[in-house]
Parts: sequence; C-alpha cells; structure tokens
Amino acid sequence: MANSGVGYTVETMTYYSLALFFHFVGLVMLFIGYGLEWIVSAFLRGATTTDQVRAWLRVYRTSLPVSGPGLLVLILSGAYLAQISGAMKNGWMSASMLAIVFALGIGFVFILPRVKAIRAALPEGSAALPASATALLRAPGLPTLIRVRALIALGIVYLMTAKPDTLGSSMLALAVAIILGLLASAPAFSKSKAA
Repeated sequence: MANSGVGYTVETMTYYSLALFFHFVGLVMLFIGYGLEWIVSAFLRGATTTDQVRAWLRVYRTSLPVSGPGLLVLILSGAYLAQISGAMKNGWMSASMLAIVFALGIGFVFILPRVKAIRAALPEGSAALPASATALLRAPGLPTLIRVRALIALGIVYLMTAKPDTLGSSMLALAVAIILGLLASAPAFSKSKAA
C-alpha cells in the first residue's frame, strides 16, 4: 500500500514537472511572438515604401503562429498547475485570468483590425505609399496597443511569481504594467506629433 502512495506522488510530480515545462515553453513562445510584434510596429512607423510595409507585415504574420499556440499552451498548462496546487481561489489567479481576457480583447478587437486596415490601404505593386496608408502607419495606436499588451503579459508573469495576497494588490500590479506599457509608447506619440 505504501508503494502505491509513493508511485502516485512520483506520477503526480512527473505530470507537474511536464506541465511546468510546457508552461515555460508557452511563455517563451508568447514573448517571442509579442517581441516580433513590438519590433514590427516600430519598423512599420518608419517604412517609406509599399515594399517595406509588405515585408514588415510578412514578419508580423509570423508572430501569430508563435504567440497564439504559446498562449494556448500557457492557459492549458497553467490551469492544470493551478488546479493541482489549489491556486484557483487566489486573488492573483483571478486577476491573471481577467488580464488574459483583456489582452485577448486588445489583440482581436484593436490590433488585428488596425493591421488589416494597413494591408487594405496598400496599393497594388510597388507604387508609392498613399497618404491614407502613411497616416495609418504613423498613428500611435498600433504600437501603443502592442506595448501595453506585452507589458500586461509581463505583469501576469509578475503575479504568477510574486503571488500577491489580495485581488486588489494584484489588480494594482496590472495597472502598473499598463502604465509602463503607455510610458513605453511615449515615443510613438512624440513622433506622431512631429510628423
């Protein structure tokens, strides 16, 4: 009987270790994808030709197949880890789940439509950039949203690491992450005014 208890513990630890490994893999994938988006949003603002914009949009397209599955792996492995550790009832877990939903909303409701609008504004072939495309490229909205979402993800990592005691302190940490994302976007607003 004692052996079956030990076997169960070893088996549980193996599943836990695998889930933790996949959680880290998902985290790396997510930040690689978000990093690509961050870089592309900076280079799109400086693009001066249709070919440059198309090239950077191709790089942007590679971010989604990396960050999307990474987020899915993160959510599934995180749910398993939270379930077996009993963390589902903690305030930091609730705040993390809200932040994930908020970050997904930023991506689907605000970022993707802006990228589609840039694509749609491009002329055929290698023609010069029209004023409408240039205005979309220079607007601070896309880089701001991408930076805020990346910092929210970093805020979630903080919550998972520090595990604040209350929902209030967890939400405060996420608010700080959003403010840092806005501060990281300040150059986009100053360049937009200069243009």
